[in-house]
Formats: sequence, C-alpha cells, structure tokens
Amino acid sequence: MAITANDRFILQNGHPIPNIGLGTAGLKGDEAERIFYSAIKKGYRLIDSAASYGNEEQVGSAVQRAVRDGIVDREDLFIVTKVWRTEMGYDKARDSIKNSLDKMGLEYIDLVLIHWPGETDDINLDTWKALEKKYDEDGKFRAIGVSNFEQSQLRHLLEHAEVAPMVNQYQSYPGDNRDDLLLFCQQQGIVSMAYSPINRGQLDSIVLLDDLAEKHHKTPAQVALRWALQRGIIPIPKTSRITRLDENMNIFDFELTEEEMDQLKALG
Repeated sequence: MAITANDRFILQNGHPIPNIGLGTAGLKGDEAERIFYSAIKKGYRLIDSAASYGNEEQVGSAVQRAVRDGIVDREDLFIVTKVWRTEMGYDKARDSIKNSLDKMGLEYIDLVLIHWPGETDDINLDTWKALEKKYDEDGKFRAIGVSNFEQSQLRHLLEHAEVAPMVNQYQSYPGDNRDDLLLFCQQQGIVSMAYSPINRGQLDSIVLLDDLAEKHHKTPAQVALRWALQRGIIPIPKTSRITRLDENMNIFDFELTEEEMDQLKALG
C-alpha cells in the first residue's frame, strides 16, 4: 500500500484532511508554540487542539507565524479544536466555538469536534445542532465531527442529524484496536482519527513490535503509526520533543505486509 505524506483522506463534504497529525494535549505556553511551529516547518499539516488543552492561542500563533514566514499556505494546514464537556448544549457550544476562533485568531478552523459525549443522547444532539448551525451559516469552519463516541451514540446522531459527523477521534493503538468501531465508521463514511496511537510511548514491552521494528529498521512507535495508516486511521501522536517530530513523520518509506498487519491486529 503506497502511502505518501502528501496523501489525504477525503471527508464526506469533499474537504481533504492530512493522513498524519500532531497531538497537542498537555502542551502549553511558549514552548508549545515553538513545537507547533517546528512541526509545521518539518511538514506536519494537521494540528489537533482543544478548548480544554489551553493551547489554542499557541496553535493560532504558530499557524500565523508559519504563514507569515512563507513556510506554508493557510489552506494547506488543517487545524482541529473541540468543544469541552462543560460546554455541552446548544448555547454553550456556540459560545465555545466563538471563543476558540477568537483565541486562535484564525479566519476559520478546519474541524470542530464534540470532545466527549454527554450523559444523554439528547444533550449530544443539542450540542451537535450548534455545530451544524455554525457549519452552515458563516463558513468559519470547514468540517464537524465527534470524539470518543461509541457506535450507539453515533447511530443516534446519524438518525437525527442534518449533517452527518465527518470524523470520529478516539484512542487506538496496537493492543487496543477498536476494530468494530473502525468498521462502523468506515461503513458510515466517517473518517477515524486516533489519539495515543503509540499508547503514550508504552509500546516497548510488546515483543512483536520490537521484532517488526528491527526487521523494517524502524522504531516500535513508527511501526505502530504505520499500522494505523494502513488500517485507514489518521494517527495524531503527541510529543514535547522536537527530535521526535522527525521520527513520527518518518513512516512513509516502508510497508507492513498483510501478515504483519494481522499479527498486530491479533494483539487486540
């Protein structure tokens, strides 16, 4: 399966989305902005943020600086943010989206997600209606989706939504495959995005990953990221180390065989 860093997934509305990104949870302040800017310089085109991360201003500043310095055109970047649990419901969600736009200082945000499902399907749908309304009315963001939604919660949205979720972001890594959820999303045309795709760096104890890493002259983390890509999932590994930015992006010069993919799948 030939996959390059320039390849894109296509969302239901026709917008392209990069096939790998940078997770930013826990990264704040000037150091975070330096990492985000460095990531863009190194070829990252998707940056995943959230209102609850407290770094939307730094993401926006890094984007503006990179565009101003001629490193990248804004339309080639894909910026994500999320509505937090305390902002569920129609009115609160609309306010949250406006706050995110103000903090980032960008003309538009590429993707807005509901960060976590609420306690009921009704509150999820009420929040979703706010995303639908903003998506339709002013072009301030290009796509909408959800995060951490299970099949039953997605089904309810799909039954009642005017605009179907375009992305579902959830945790997945070798040993936590989420095969059923991935298949459901694929059947519904929902792109899957994986946070913690290297299990927060806790993959070294998996012998199979070590063996495959040695065979392909890669690290276990690179094998895990490649595995996600070949499954049709966008991995968004987080790192606070600029040296790791290169490592996480260097997954396009090898390919896992079907047998190796099945072996990794069996871990879960």
